[in-house]
Amino acid sequence: GNIATIGAALFSIGLAGNLYHHYLLASLRKDSKKTSVAKKEYVAPKNGLFEYVAAPHYLFELVGWLGIAVAAQQMNVYLVFLAMSSYLGGRAYAQNRWNRSKFSEKDWPASRKN
Repeated sequence: GNIATIGAALFSIGLAGNLYHHYLLASLRKDSKKTSVAKKEYVAPKNGLFEYVAAPHYLFELVGWLGIAVAAQQMNVYLVFLAMSSYLGGRAYAQNRWNRSKFSEKDWPASRKN
């Protein structure tokens, strides 16, 4: 019923947001003149929710996992969601710390959340 629909909606939003932010990341590695040549230098991600958080693709992945948990209504799936939250939260923290060490305050402001 309604719970399954809410879960499916959360999963769909999570999947779409994850794919979009992975697309933005992949776009950073393309040379503007030859789209098949990857750049060698690191570039701070921009656009989407990268303006606010270090790893929006992780955030949307968690939205997807939450959708699965809501649809399933099973404790073990909620535990998987919690485990993924812990894992991806730690990865986002480490990514934010690395980005702050690699990029200027202008390119990666200290206000950006994990």
